[in-house]
Amino acid sequence: MVLPGLEQPDGGGSFTLGFRSGLMVDQTGRRYANECLPYDRFGREMAKAAERIPSWYVFDSREDGRLPAIAMPEGDPGEHLAAGTWVRGETLKDLATAAGLPAAALAETVERFNGFAASGVDEDFHRGEDEYDTFFAGGHGPNKALSPLDAAPYYAARFVLSDLGTKGGLVTDACGRVLREDGSPLPGLYAAGNTAASVFGSVYPGPGAPLGSAMVFAALAVDDMGGDSGG
Repeated sequence: MVLPGLEQPDGGGSFTLGFRSGLMVDQTGRRYANECLPYDRFGREMAKAAERIPSWYVFDSREDGRLPAIAMPEGDPGEHLAAGTWVRGETLKDLATAAGLPAAALAETVERFNGFAASGVDEDFHRGEDEYDTFFAGGHGPNKALSPLDAAPYYAARFVLSDLGTKGGLVTDACGRVLREDGSPLPGLYAAGNTAASVFGSVYPGPGAPLGSAMVFAALAVDDMGGDSGG
């Protein structure tokens, strides 16, 4: 499973969710999705086009230069700026230059987004129309998921495509027993968690799904080892 990850100075990516303000752009300076989507769904949008990796999250100074989101970890803004994983500009043109983005396109994107913030309607990606979008939002306009970018200086944080869990792995039965290609169990071999193929298939039902299924199938495996399942 993929999701947007805040790039760290050491090259890693941090699990990030709950964007409160700001907007995500690709390397052409354009938005491509509702930034408040659940993180797995935003990751799928990010993975659809090469120009979206990396992406830049553009935000202003309304939170004193901190990322307006929950990043684990966020890291020190000064270290990010020194490493180039974040850039800063007194104007949007300066910011675009620092990030290597087309200045005219970025300016148009922000102007359009600010218009949506004023009207309360994201005509492009419907940000704020779903209850999930507003859970972390902190805006005070007609749509609290849409806050304008108008407080200089401006910042942009580089986002990469990160992973949170796997969908591959060993195929198991309802007792956690690893199966051969013909569907028969391998005696004494069990799998759970990210070593096993996901019980949810290609979808992600919600936070805790990988851990929850790991706990359940580990317990089922232990029961089977003890003979409680009758298998």
